[in-house]
Amino acid sequence: MITDCARVQAPKSSLPGHLSEDAAHTALPARGRAGETRLVVADGGSGSADSGWWARQLTRDLCAAPGRAFADSRAFHDVVALAALRWPSRRRVVLGQGGQSAFQQWLTARRTEDGPSTALLGVRLLPPPGPAGGMWQLVSVGDSCLFQVRADRPVESVARLPRVPHLVRVRGVVPAPGLVLREGSWERGDVFYLMTDALARWWVRRIEDGGRPWATADELCAAPDRFADWVRDQRDRRALQDDDVTLLRAECRP
Repeated sequence: MITDCARVQAPKSSLPGHLSEDAAHTALPARGRAGETRLVVADGGSGSADSGWWARQLTRDLCAAPGRAFADSRAFHDVVALAALRWPSRRRVVLGQGGQSAFQQWLTARRTEDGPSTALLGVRLLPPPGPAGGMWQLVSVGDSCLFQVRADRPVESVARLPRVPHLVRVRGVVPAPGLVLREGSWERGDVFYLMTDALARWWVRRIEDGGRPWATADELCAAPDRFADWVRDQRDRRALQDDDVTLLRAECRP
């Protein structure tokens, strides 16, 4: 049911040697076989300890979780709770890193006490009962976004871009504030775009200006080596925030 799935990423340019705190993971059916598809993106919270690690943990774990985690809040929180069990041992690794000044050691200790956080968005595309199309389920916390495009026009979106987004925290409360559960349908030829907030803000502005941001996304996913240069150009034009950028694109074909 998926004929094409592409991922492109670019880290911040303002921090030398910065490792991206974004993460993305997919689970696709074997080629030529029917089966569900899972697409997940995450954006580690700035200023929280080891948020990139937490983002990677949750994207992988959600892709491997029971399907009900995309449609039931309790099942989703079970996934988060199991992932959080890995934090104490990871925290010891972070605290044991050398080469830090006294201030850096103090800051690391303070941040690890609270633990990491991340925005998270995952979609589960269910195989179709017939040739026309199928259903999708989505779970989201925070400001990563999804756009569904059909026949060159957007038909569905999950796009919340507040100044202070809710996040999935390793020491979080249940239920997670701002948890969104959605479902919808897909048809043959539909394309899903999942992205973290910096690119989502650019996308929304292009739509408001009458543009077709999905056409640009299609071109960049077809030539991923161009993505970093495109991001750099958009940042220079002040059209794109200097933040980690991740885009997942998946095209549906029964």
